[in-house]
Amino acid sequence: MADEEQETEEQENGEAQEGKSDSGKKRFVPSRKVLLIALGVVVVVAAIGTPLAFFLLRDSEETEITDLDKDAAKDEPETILYIEGFDDLKDGSENEQPLGAFYPFETFIVNLDGGGYLRCQLHAEFVKRDIPNRFFAKLIIIRDSIISTLSNKSREDLADKTGRDNLKSELKMSINSELRREEVQAVYFNQFVVQ
Repeated sequence: MADEEQETEEQENGEAQEGKSDSGKKRFVPSRKVLLIALGVVVVVAAIGTPLAFFLLRDSEETEITDLDKDAAKDEPETILYIEGFDDLKDGSENEQPLGAFYPFETFIVNLDGGGYLRCQLHAEFVKRDIPNRFFAKLIIIRDSIISTLSNKSREDLADKTGRDNLKSELKMSINSELRREEVQAVYFNQFVVQ
């Protein structure tokens, strides 16, 4: 019996020492939760990866290319793209000047000379159907010039139609002087409030 007890103790001591490696570290034994999480990740990767691999690696079907007759394109109706309002310009009278490109400025709110303020929104109409690049390069300078022109006006200057028309021509000259060319042909007000 003493021999059996001694063997049991040796087995228990041996099992305790097996849990430790030679360097004194414990051996990692994964738990059930870790194994289930790893299995779940493998299943998700397989579920996503299999269809993805199928679509990416499948043989692409070669499309059949056929030669067309040289006259086949003549049967198709001719497609021409027109600028919006192009048809309206063609129908106008011979003396009517075609519309140019419009640039809508942000709303201006300025204090007027002698008190009060002006709130206006204006559009500049250009001579050509496109806005020149130098306009965008000088936009900050042009806005400053417009603000200076507007703030130099008094309420009395803007009280009647003649005053507003004079302001339009001043704004047009101001913009063109900054552009150093006659690019703007007209200025229009969308909103004009004097208080």
